[in-house]
Amino acid sequence: MRLIAACLLLLALAPFVIADDDAEDPWRTTLTDVAIPMRDGKTLAANVLLPEKRGKYPCILVQTPYDKDRMGREYGDKTSEVGRGSDKAWSQFDREHYAYVFVDWRGFYGSKAAMEGVNRLKWKRGQDGYDCVEWCATQPWCDGKVGTWGGSALGKQQFDTAAEQPPHLVCCAPLIAYQGNRYESYYEGGVQLEAHTKSLDRLGFGVSKFVTDNPLPGTRLWTFALSQSYHPEKINVPCLLISGWWDNYPREVIQQHADLLSQGTGKAKESKLVMGPWSHTAIDVSEQGDLKYPEAEDYSTKITLKFFDHYLRGLEDSGWEDVPVVSAFQCGENKWHGAESWQKLAGKHTSYYLNADGVLSTNKPCTASEEQPLTRQYKFDPKDPSPAIGGRNLPPLTHGPKEISKIAGRKDVLVYATDKLAEPLAIRGEVELTVYFSCNRVDTDIHLRLCDEAPDGKLYLVGETIQRAKLRDGKTVQELKPGETYSLTLKLAPHAYSWRQDHKLKLIVTGGNSPRYELNSHTGADHYDKAKALDVEVTLFHDADHPAELRLPR
Repeated sequence: MRLIAACLLLLALAPFVIADDDAEDPWRTTLTDVAIPMRDGKTLAANVLLPEKRGKYPCILVQTPYDKDRMGREYGDKTSEVGRGSDKAWSQFDREHYAYVFVDWRGFYGSKAAMEGVNRLKWKRGQDGYDCVEWCATQPWCDGKVGTWGGSALGKQQFDTAAEQPPHLVCCAPLIAYQGNRYESYYEGGVQLEAHTKSLDRLGFGVSKFVTDNPLPGTRLWTFALSQSYHPEKINVPCLLISGWWDNYPREVIQQHADLLSQGTGKAKESKLVMGPWSHTAIDVSEQGDLKYPEAEDYSTKITLKFFDHYLRGLEDSGWEDVPVVSAFQCGENKWHGAESWQKLAGKHTSYYLNADGVLSTNKPCTASEEQPLTRQYKFDPKDPSPAIGGRNLPPLTHGPKEISKIAGRKDVLVYATDKLAEPLAIRGEVELTVYFSCNRVDTDIHLRLCDEAPDGKLYLVGETIQRAKLRDGKTVQELKPGETYSLTLKLAPHAYSWRQDHKLKLIVTGGNSPRYELNSHTGADHYDKAKALDVEVTLFHDADHPAELRLPR
């Protein structure tokens, strides 16, 4: 198999003509600015990359909003949304047995004019995907089989294309993506993912106004948006879903896969899922944050090649049948585990408790008394917030398991830790923390970091989440009465992580994280107003009647 280490860069070059016996119909390996007709009379701009040998080949279609002419350079740029992981994947794709078509989305780059005069209420991007698939299938260099590939926005487009059920679509390989528009895409625990939303605006999607104007969950508008955009039941082709524990959407990707198996039709029920130790912009890359996972390098790319060889080329010995339905990388243990579903891999919750002395253990807390109130307090100033370091972020923020010891030393945090572990502690699933608290304002946010402290004292971020107190039930606004006691539950995204022997599991609790999350003014307002912002004093309870309970999926 030939490698295509520089295939995308060739797209920027003039077409390269290979000598052919038929001088009137020369075979070109690179066709640029090809116009693909759409059903409404518009055309989308595309580049086509073909093998050197004349023939008919299965086609891999990539639909992008990031400029078809810059894909080689754009994907190699560590600051781009898709990043170096996709560039690395392309360097290993089969140049000999597949044709590749790269299309600019309608309204972007070479296809910008195709959006003029379009009724956006009736037009669906998936319809353009349908037309692109069927155009590819009828070209003289195509054998009629079309698959799709791409990450993030390119992955969402694959789901939308598949839901339109183009007859010649055979399979899809969406990376770091899920289908549909939902509240949780922009808000976590009722708090706007501010840096993420701004990153999407910089990429040309212009979502900030809509997101900011709709800050509450469960509204008719968000319900309608999801119902109109999420349709796993309409997908009838096999999908290979690829994501990572530090990707922006591990929970949504896992749910998408489960829904394809239960609601999809036809071969959609053959879909598989790969969850690695990766961030959104570094799939298959060994280095993640401040840690390295060489056992996961190039892993999903190798599976993707087996996937395409099986469905598009019909190779019986591709190795695809040996790939588990779900493959999950256990960080810390640094091994892959497979099962027939994520549910069969996920552990059952074991309770640990946060104690008033900062110890985290399986021992239940004691009963409080006047002499021993069993509480801890922190004061959080939104004008001097805890910084975002690592985690599930898009550039320019850092991402992955970054070292965050300096955060544990801040005055506005509470830290809890186990003793040094006598044996490894492994989790696989969603970590949850329920706390009882009171504060001196009508609203506050409670932010949690789940960390791994190595024997040398370095502290690495495993995961984080946040919950807005006034939206603690996830549905309605319920402001606080200062001094009264309330409870809320924080739920971290799914993860598979092992703390090694002699390490410590640590928690850091505070009032926010910026700029990942929008700050809270503590006035009850839906959005942050620095001029009106107040600091907040929060008390956490640690007694038998108000246990701070950490549930680990072991």
